[in-house]
Amino acid sequence: MNILHTIPVVAIIATGSTALAGPVVNLAPSQYTDGLSGINNSEFHEIRGTAISDKYLDFSIEGEASTLYEGTLMTRVVRSHDSGNLHFNYRIMDPNAALAGRISHIEVTGFGDFQTRVEFRDDATSIGEEGPFKAERMIDGDMIDFTFDGGLNTADDSHFFFAMVNTDTFYEDSALATIYLESGESISLVVDSATPVPAPGSLALLSGAGLLASRRRR
Repeated sequence: MNILHTIPVVAIIATGSTALAGPVVNLAPSQYTDGLSGINNSEFHEIRGTAISDKYLDFSIEGEASTLYEGTLMTRVVRSHDSGNLHFNYRIMDPNAALAGRISHIEVTGFGDFQTRVEFRDDATSIGEEGPFKAERMIDGDMIDFTFDGGLNTADDSHFFFAMVNTDTFYEDSALATIYLESGESISLVVDSATPVPAPGSLALLSGAGLLASRRRR
């Protein structure tokens, strides 16, 4: 069962939930859910759609003396057949099972003030071993943090986890996905989002620093 909570913040009034009927969670700014349980096409037809962008970003996370994690972040933008709006899907795949790192959570920016609904897919289109159990949206609404219960094993792919946004427009390379290990190390990758690039050249700085690797499959 999806359970929605409000994050207590001093001197700030959290936006009330406008949750729609159905098994996905409408996540307003300053709210979180720790009841993500998975969904498939037959349960909620609105998640059916056409993929309009697939990107694969290879990454590695380094420790002080060695590489801790290697894998690929897949990002898929889907246009819903029902609503015409966009779903931003994320998946960790092809990890190096010989390494010891475990992913604890992934922060994704670019949601602005859009209505945003979250879950993960556990159907045949989303091969993987685990989806996040918790999603938390920051006070300004722009960032959502997806957390894996007990960490994502270095040998496991994740299911697609997604954010359904009430817009039909997306911007390439306009936001960040930051992947954190349980031991605290992290890496930030540039991803597509529903909002324009926040500041001229701000994301290019990361690319210039050599932190990003992207390849596209069609």
